[in-house]
Amino acid sequence: MNETEIPVFAIIGHPNEGKSSVVSTLTGDDRISISPTPGETIRNERISWKAHGKIMIQFVDTPGFQNPKRILKWFEENSDDHEGLVSRFLKEFSYVPGFEHDCELLKPLGEGAGVIFVADGSRPIGKTDLAEMEILRLVGNPRMGVINSKSERPDHLENWKREFRKHFNATFLFDACKANFRNRIELLESLKSIEQNWNPALEKAISQIISDRDGKRRRSADLIFETLEKSLVYKKSRLLADESKTEFVKEELETAFREGLRSIEERAWDRILREFSHTRLQVKVSHDPILAEDLFSEQTWQVLGLTGKQLTLSAAALGAGAGVGLDVLFGGISFGVFTASGAITGAVAALLKGRSLAKLKLKRIPLGGYEISIGPNQNPQFPFVLLDRAFLLYQLIANRAHARQDKEPDLTDEAIKMGPCSQWSKERRSICVGVINAIKSGKRKKLDSLRPEFSQVLLDTLIVMEESST
Repeated sequence: MNETEIPVFAIIGHPNEGKSSVVSTLTGDDRISISPTPGETIRNERISWKAHGKIMIQFVDTPGFQNPKRILKWFEENSDDHEGLVSRFLKEFSYVPGFEHDCELLKPLGEGAGVIFVADGSRPIGKTDLAEMEILRLVGNPRMGVINSKSERPDHLENWKREFRKHFNATFLFDACKANFRNRIELLESLKSIEQNWNPALEKAISQIISDRDGKRRRSADLIFETLEKSLVYKKSRLLADESKTEFVKEELETAFREGLRSIEERAWDRILREFSHTRLQVKVSHDPILAEDLFSEQTWQVLGLTGKQLTLSAAALGAGAGVGLDVLFGGISFGVFTASGAITGAVAALLKGRSLAKLKLKRIPLGGYEISIGPNQNPQFPFVLLDRAFLLYQLIANRAHARQDKEPDLTDEAIKMGPCSQWSKERRSICVGVINAIKSGKRKKLDSLRPEFSQVLLDTLIVMEESST
C-alpha cells in the first residue's frame, strides 16, 4: 500500500481471541457480530470507517488459522523466494479441502494489507501461536501484535510481549472491552510506526475520527438543549362535556403528562445512543442506579439536581425572571419554608422529588364543555434533574467500548454521588436559569441570544463527563 491509498489492516489471530471485538471498538460500531463460540467468522468481512461518505480506513475481520503448522512448513520450504509467497500458496491450496479458511485469511495479505495480530495475553503461549506468528513474519507485511487480555490475570503477559517483539514491528496492549476513545486513538497512532509510507493516510483518518467525535459531542449538546426546551413547554389536555367529570380525568391526565415527559427524554436518549453507534445498549434494562431509575423516582430526585441552597437561589431567579409568583412555582407552598441555610421542610422536599410538577387547570370552552389541562412544568428542580440525567447518559456511552455488547451500563453507587449541575459555578447556573426563564416565558429572541453561551456550558460539561469516565 502506498501513501495515497486507503489504509487496510487484516485482523488475524487464533479463533475466539477477540478479533471481532478489536474491530468493533476500533471502528466505533457495535453492530459487528461478536460471538463467544470459536470459529464463527468463516469469511473475510471488510469493515470501513467513513467520513463524509468516503472510506478513510478499513479493517478485514478474518477467520482464524485452521492449519498453521502445515502452512508454516510450506512457507519455510518456499521462503527462499519471498516475492509472491502468499500468491503462490493461494494458487496451490485454494481448492484443497480443509484449507478454505486459511486461504480466505491470507487473501488480504496477498493484496498488501497490514497485519494486526490479536492474542489473548491471559493464557499461555502454545506451539500453534508460535506457528501463526512465524507465518506472518515470513509473509513480511507490516504488522503489529495486539495483546487483548480477556482476563485480569497478567501471568503470561511478559511471555507474550517477548514473543511479539520477535515477530512484529510493534506491540500494543489493548483491552477491546474496556478501551476508551483515547485508547482507540493511541492504537491507531501506533499503527503509523509499522510502515512510514502509510503515515499521511493514517494521519488523515485519525484527524477525521477526532473531528467526527467533536461533531457527536456538539450534536449531543444540541439534543440536550432541545430536550430541555420541549420538556419545559410540554402540556396535556382533555375535553370534558361536564365539569363533574373532572375528578375522574385528573389522575389519568397527570399520568399522561408524566408519560409524555418520559417519552421526550427517551427519544433524546435513543438519538444520543445512535449518535455514538450504541445500537445494542439498553439503559433501562439495567438494575444499576440512577439512569435505570424512572425519571420521577424518589432516588433520582434525591441524587440529581441542585442542592437545597442552590435551588433556593435558582427558584427565586426563576420566579422573578418568568414573572411567576413563588407560590405558583412551589405549588402554593410558602417560600418561607426555606431556611436561611437552604434546608428544606418535608412538604417542599416531597415537591422537589417530582411529586408536584404542574397544576391542573379547568376552563370553559365558548362552544360548550370544558377543557382540563396540565402543564407546562413549573417544578424548579425538574430541569436540573433532566439535565443531570442527560449528562450521566453521555458519560456512560462516550467512552464505552463498542465491543461491550452485554446491553447493560456499568454504573455503580460510588460512580455517582451528585449530578454535574450541582457542581456548576454560580455563573453557569445563572446562564441556565436565564435559558429556563426564556423557554417558559416564550421569549424566543432572548432564548436565541442565550443559546450560544448555554450551548458552551453544555459542551464544557460533556467534556468533563467524558474525561471523568476515562
